[in-house]
Amino acid sequence: MGYLDNSSITVDAVLTKKGREILKDGGNLNITSFTVSDTGVDYSLWNPSHPSGSAQYGQAIENLPMLEASVHAEYNLRNRLITLNQDTVAIPVLVISGLDSAGATTLTFNEGDQKTAKGKITVELLGFGQTSARKYVVIQDPSLVTVSNATYDDNISGTTRSFLPEQDISHAEQYSFSTNMFTLKPTQQDVVGRQTNVYVVDERTGAYVSFVLINNILKSEKDMLSQQIQR
Repeated sequence: MGYLDNSSITVDAVLTKKGREILKDGGNLNITSFTVSDTGVDYSLWNPSHPSGSAQYGQAIENLPMLEASVHAEYNLRNRLITLNQDTVAIPVLVISGLDSAGATTLTFNEGDQKTAKGKITVELLGFGQTSARKYVVIQDPSLVTVSNATYDDNISGTTRSFLPEQDISHAEQYSFSTNMFTLKPTQQDVVGRQTNVYVVDERTGAYVSFVLINNILKSEKDMLSQQIQR
């Protein structure tokens, strides 16, 4: 849902199919919690040189038209609002290791890598004063890789699944994990160079990081011949 404008406390809400079903049957929604986001706010409009003084620094931001309700949860609430200590100087950020190299944004599997320890991804949350136990990993194209040390989650909708291009939502898969590590194992492919995006999201803070997984591992001719003989 979203505020229609900044002149009144009017809220525009769109019910999900489940919500409409509950109302149809005479039930109550009983909403007990909500998440606040500043997605759509342009902070570059903050003006410390405003002639009317500090009280008006954010006038242009406050006058922005607010978002109407969106039926696409995957695109809503990308930037959730959280409470941090007063002396915080940076927002929480996820840092991952185990990619092609330090600072890399790709994880490439070549022939032989499937038999090594490659694919163990370590996740660290920085800038948050308390432990954030649960995280999610989303694979856009799960036909390229399998996930272990994480639990499959068949609910692929909501704020934790942000940043998914619409054409890939239908077959993306999500896994949750409470440790600081999960493992990706490549599956054999018909052609080299197939790739997919991988997203890691921290549940409590909304911090996220993404990388591109590239699979160059071809199906073994011996395995293919063996399968044909068995048939």
